[in-house]
Parts: sequence; structure tokens; C-alpha cells
Amino acid sequence: MPRLGPGVPLVGRRAELALLRAALDRADSGAAGCVLLAGDAGVGKTRLIGELREHAEQRGALVLSGGCIDIAEDSLPYLPFADALLPLARSDDPAVRAVVQAYPALRRLLPQQDDGGKGAVEHEMRRGLFSAQDLGQLQLFEAVLGALGELSRERPVVLVIEDLHWADSSTRDLLSFLLPRLREQRLLIVASYRADDVHRRHPLRRLTAEFARLPAVQRVDLAPLEDADALQFVHQLAEQPLTDEVAAGIVERAEGNPFFMEELTASCLECEGVPAALADVLLSRVERLSQRAQQVVRILSVAERGARHQALAEVTGLSDDELDAALREAVQHNILVVDDDNHYAFRHALLREAVYEDLLPGERIRTHAAYAQRLVQKVQQGNPAKYRLLAYHSLESNDLPTALSASVAAADEAEARGAPASALRSVE
Repeated sequence: MPRLGPGVPLVGRRAELALLRAALDRADSGAAGCVLLAGDAGVGKTRLIGELREHAEQRGALVLSGGCIDIAEDSLPYLPFADALLPLARSDDPAVRAVVQAYPALRRLLPQQDDGGKGAVEHEMRRGLFSAQDLGQLQLFEAVLGALGELSRERPVVLVIEDLHWADSSTRDLLSFLLPRLREQRLLIVASYRADDVHRRHPLRRLTAEFARLPAVQRVDLAPLEDADALQFVHQLAEQPLTDEVAAGIVERAEGNPFFMEELTASCLECEGVPAALADVLLSRVERLSQRAQQVVRILSVAERGARHQALAEVTGLSDDELDAALREAVQHNILVVDDDNHYAFRHALLREAVYEDLLPGERIRTHAAYAQRLVQKVQQGNPAKYRLLAYHSLESNDLPTALSASVAAADEAEARGAPASALRSVE
């Protein structure tokens, strides 16, 4: 997903890169280990791994990389390991070829150079015709562990598995076999995954908790960039000099996410909306929810600053049980969060923007009108603080008379509180 390349210097990741390099140092000295690299989509996991790869290769390490892909569970068993080990089958190094030949079970993953159907095993595997049972798990697992150990006798080995949140069950099983058996091999395994995709029922959630208890495993959480680092990053991304105000606006909207910053900077600097490429990425996460959960998320996007359960129940028309189930699903999938005031809100402001902009005009107007109808009842019950919100939702639902009267009432209420600036904003 992220397009950031080596042309843009790595910013704000000095501590995390130092941890990865230290893990490589330990592996090189004969203390094998694994780093679980967790972080939200677009936060920079792939870029950080790229820096480690360059550093490891400069030290003479053998770097093997594979990635999981977002397809049906178990349709491509062991895909990241097959991709990572593929260079072994194609190597011209006699020592590497000797290792492959010493572990015949690897042939079930690797295309053989000397058989009549070159690449046939890989081809059949990618078509999903091999099940985990067909591969003979134990023999295969021991072959992978043995081969990595043998290769590490000559030089340190770094095995990278990316996007572990999409891993099939066979890949997870193989990783579960390898990690407890990391001993004195000169081997470092780096496995990355999207923390925001690993919801409560995700199979990787329990597994990573078990992995973290192993002595050879270290988890590194990649947080969003701090504001100072984010500002530096945005200025380096821009093809033309940016004013501090524009750069600060991008940083505020991106909330420290490098991919968000890249898309916002590369599109229209003065644009109020969400760039199309970024919106596609954000909306794809919402589209994984059930239809009812998507409905609730779309309705919540109109609330702008979030809403409580009762407000959502009245606007959606769902029963408490139906709404609870939808909200629980959205929270578990890291789309929504619950703040200290029991408001449901979007985890990222840009995600709310993307969902809101994706609403059809009629859908948007009807939802604003539903919120406005509820707020009319609130102000009639003696809650003048709701006039400003009533004015906003009435205006967006094209109810201009109600919007005007509510704006005047909001200004009067602000004036009574001794807030002339708020009063002025209410009638602007």
C-alpha cells in the first residue's frame, strides 16, 4: 500500500531501527530471535523493514522475504515461506544448493531446477491444490528449521514475513513451530502485521500473545510519528516548499500516519476532502464489516464529533441489541473507539471524512435531518447548548428556516455565557 521509497529519508524511527539492528547483532552472535513488528496500516512497517534489509545485506547477511496476501483463508498454504525460500532453489551458490538437497521436504515448497516439470510444485501450490496435510507438516516444518539453521552457519540469515494479519493457518502453524525452537542459530525472523486489523476474534490475536511470552521474541509497536517528526517528513515529501501553516494542517489531519501524510501532500494541498487513493484504502476497512455495522458507521460519520448510544439508537432506529452488536463489531475491527465520555467516535478523523464523503447526497441529507429532528426535541426540553448542533444539521439537511432560528438561538446562548467569539461564529 505505502509507496514511500528510499528517496525520502527515514524520519522519527531511530529507536525502532536501533531495536531491529540490536536484534540482528544478537542473531549474528548466535542468539536467534524474532521481532514482531506491529502498527497500523501506513505507519511505516515496510519502510522500516527496508532499512533493516539494507543494513543486513551490507553486513553480508542473507535476507529472505515473503508476504501474505488478502485472499480466502487457506487457499495458498505457506505462501510467504514459499516466496521467501524461492531464491534458494534458484541460487547458483553450491553451498546453498547443498542445503536444499539435504532437506528433500523443501521440494514440496520449492520448484526444482533439475526435474522435468520445473516450477510444477510452486505452480500447483499457488493454485491451492495442496492442503496442509498433503505437505506433510512435521517433515516440512523440520526441513524449514533445519535449512535456515544450516544456512546461518555460513552467514546470518534474516527471514522477513510481511502482512502476517493475512496469513493462512498453515503459515501461522509453521511460525508457531519455528519460534519456540530459536536457539543458537544465526537467525533473525521479522514478522510484521497491521495492529488495526487484528480484532478481538482474529486468529493472530491469541497467537501473538503466545509468541510474546517466548524468550526469543520481541514485539515492537510502531506508533504514529510525533508532530515534530511529522512536520519534517511532510516538508521532505513536498516537491515545492510548504508554508508552516499548510504543513501543520497536513500533520493534523494525518494524525502521524506517514501514508496519510504522503497522500495528502501528493494530492491537493489546499483540498478539504480525502484524496481518492487514501479514501479507497480507508473505505476498504469499513467494507469488511457486516451490512448493519456499515450502516451504523455511515450514520455516525454524520455526527462529526461522535455520538452516544442513545443518539445512535434514535437515529438508526435499531434495537439496543442490534445496535450493540453493530457497534461492538466496529470497535473490535478498530473502526470506532469509545472515549471517556462514552461517545462512539472514529479511530481516525480521516476515516470519518472518507465515510462521510462516500455518502450519497440523499443519504447525507436524510441522516442530517434525523439528527436535527432529535435535537429539536432536546432544545424543546430545555437544553440550549444543542442549538449550535441543531443549526449545523438543519443547514446540511436543507432546512434553512430551522437553521436560521437555531443559529440565532445559539448566538444568544453563547452571549449569555459570556462567549462573544462563539456567538459571532454561530451567526456567520
